[in-house]
Amino acid sequence: MKGNDMLKRNVVTILIILMTILLVSTNIYAAPKSPAVVISEYKIEPEEISPGENFKIKLTLNNYGEYHARKVKLTLKDKVEEEIQDMQSGEIQSKEEQVKLNNFSPINQSNVKYISLIKADKKEEVVYDLYSSPNMKPGNYNLVVSLSYMDSNGKVYTEDQIIGILLSEKESIKVLGKGDYGDISIGEEVESTINIVNNSITEVKGVTVSVEGEGQNNYTEYLGNFNSGDFDSYTFNTVFDKEGKKNINVKVSYIDGLNKNTEIEKKIKYNVKSGENIDNSNNKEEGNAFIRFIKGLFGF
Repeated sequence: MKGNDMLKRNVVTILIILMTILLVSTNIYAAPKSPAVVISEYKIEPEEISPGENFKIKLTLNNYGEYHARKVKLTLKDKVEEEIQDMQSGEIQSKEEQVKLNNFSPINQSNVKYISLIKADKKEEVVYDLYSSPNMKPGNYNLVVSLSYMDSNGKVYTEDQIIGILLSEKESIKVLGKGDYGDISIGEEVESTINIVNNSITEVKGVTVSVEGEGQNNYTEYLGNFNSGDFDSYTFNTVFDKEGKKNINVKVSYIDGLNKNTEIEKKIKYNVKSGENIDNSNNKEEGNAFIRFIKGLFGF
């Protein structure tokens, strides 16, 4: 009898434990007994944007609650920390976090959007057209999306959610200079020059120039860091020992304001001829010019 009683007690205990686990897990995974609006996804188009460019933010709002969310209001803001000064002494008393849209400007709309209803377990999409200030530096920026909505009883729910925007840097370095040196002679040493300009608003580091071509036309030189607006000229000599159309590739590598390694390339062309061919082509051009002059003089 005692054995049966013990068995019954153990079975009852196991059943109670199982029922408790079932109740707890049900509570964990049950949807909230209220509307619960969350930014479940957002996309930025185009994916890569730079200061001074237009772009779109597409927000997907999902209501994970059991009740409909009504009169949904979205307000897009920056987080800005402002210093509060004492009016008499001028000393800084405290720092207060203000929310306003400084670095990004809405285009043909305000920073406030409305959705009349997001049903339970449904989603809606909101699109902002924005312009990034050209004075912004490349980097990651946070935008605050302030949400407010109410349930069917008029109870209001508010919260702030944050999304991130990465501003990339436009091509910081420009390589300028002559791209075609025309006819040159075999064995002639030609001086070629490029100009390197940092046209970004940030410093670029580790600027290195590499010249790549056939034969002995290969050089590498480290030029250092370039502040915004800095420029430098780089001159190198080229010599070719065979006829034909030749190319020299000039590569400029650097580290931009986002610590990203970047490389740009400029191709320079040369038409290598023997000295005799260059003389003949020059004489031919002079002869053609004389013939054109005679024809023009007599109206032919």
